Amino acid sequence: MKATEVLIPCKVRQGMFDNEYAVEVEVAGKTVSLFADKVLVSFKGEQAYLRVHLAGENGEPKSKTVLLPSESFEEGTRWISVPTEALLAA
Repeated sequence: MKATEVLIPCKVRQGMFDNEYAVEVEVAGKTVSLFADKVLVSFKGEQAYLRVHLAGENGEPKSKTVLLPSESFEEGTRWISVPTEALLAA
């Protein structure tokens, strides 16, 4: 089964290198941060969106599990649950 790409809202600022952003994603009342290649971030107006892979159902009707492009500093994993209403088609 092929993972579907989706977009999740995020905040970005310049990363350590020219080709990356420092990304922050708000999930379940907390912030997770990571570095991501700039090609994985798109903008719609002022809002930034991070391209991630939708992994599927997680047993919660109002959230989905996604695979981040790199481990988050806070969670130490690439897997996070994101509210379903925050997901946009890539």
